[in-house]
Amino acid sequence: MEIRRFDRHENMSSETLSKILNIIGDLVDIEAPTRQLENMLYGFFDGYDYTQQIIFSKDLANVTHENPSLGAKISEICGVIESYPTLQAA
Repeated sequence: MEIRRFDRHENMSSETLSKILNIIGDLVDIEAPTRQLENMLYGFFDGYDYTQQIIFSKDLANVTHENPSLGAKISEICGVIESYPTLQAA
């Protein structure tokens, strides 16, 4: 599956940046393995759209099972990222 790119500097607000960092911090309290999920969330900062991989990941299913509100926050952020326009190749 190809990873879509977006212009993080042009599209992502400081509020969204903070939300992503808070989510990553909250993942520390999850007992299920979340390293791959964390890496994909960090990828948002570099303009990589991993939303489809996150939505269908076993990690998100495990997080949602253990902490439904955190799972909902992750899904909400994915919706925000998906709304950004695709970065056009130069």
